[in-house]
This record gives sequence, C-alpha cells and structure tokens, in this order.
Amino acid sequence: MKSLLLSLLFSVLSLSSMWANNPIPDAVQKAFHQLFPAIENPFWENRQEGLVATFRDEEGFKKVFFTPEGQWQETRLRVYPAELPIGIKNFIQTHYQVADITYLGRIESAESVYYRIESELPDRIVLKKLDEQGVLLQEEVIWLSLNADQL
Repeated sequence: MKSLLLSLLFSVLSLSSMWANNPIPDAVQKAFHQLFPAIENPFWENRQEGLVATFRDEEGFKKVFFTPEGQWQETRLRVYPAELPIGIKNFIQTHYQVADITYLGRIESAESVYYRIESELPDRIVLKKLDEQGVLLQEEVIWLSLNADQL
C-alpha cells in the first residue's frame, strides 16, 4: 500500500512539473481574456481536444476550448433541467425512463448552438446532441468493458 501511495505521489509530481514546463500559450491566454475579461484565474487543462479553461461566471459553470494557436472552438455551459428549452424537456420526459442523466449542457461553437445530454447505464455511456427544439442530431455510445468481478 505504501509503495502504491509513493508511486501515485511521484506520478502527480511528474505531471505537475511537466505542466510547469508547458505553460498556456500567450495566444490562448489573450483569446481567453478577450472573451472573458472578468475571469482572472481559470483552471487550465491540456486535453486531446485542445486547451480547456474551466471557471464559473454569472451564467454558471463553463468549459471553454481553444486550439494551441488561440482559436476559440466552443464553450460548454452546464445547465439545469429548469433552464432547458421546452423541446429538450419534452425529449427528456419521453426518452429517459431508465438512464441517469449525468450532464446537461448548452454548447456554443462558431457553427451552431446545441444541447448535450450524457447518461449512464450499467454497460455504457450515451451522449446525445439535440437542437433547441429537442430534435436528436447525433448519438454516440461508449461501451464499458466489464471485469469478471462485475458480472
């Protein structure tokens, strides 16, 4: 157990030092502050999708995605059921009897605005993309592999 904790500690420290050697590019910071001048210290992550700033403002909890060159890609705003358009509410009432909804979000990009519903079932995660009227635009399923212990 002690070696596991030490291993975890070294992993965290190496990731921290790696992050310190890879600061957020100036172009990304400049683009962020042009969009959100009142936000001083967002939490930054370097993900496969790009650089992500996470913060809370007057609208709520947000994640903003940028390319390494500073190009804004999208903004994700967590929303609550009461804040959803009626079309999305109707879709949820009709289609969500079994699954737990783990995320409701409004996604804004240069091309569109849509809503995202993430739900979990015992064997999969389902991601649904809907327009404001509640029309399903896209569905993605991520299958979870079960260990013999879970069967």
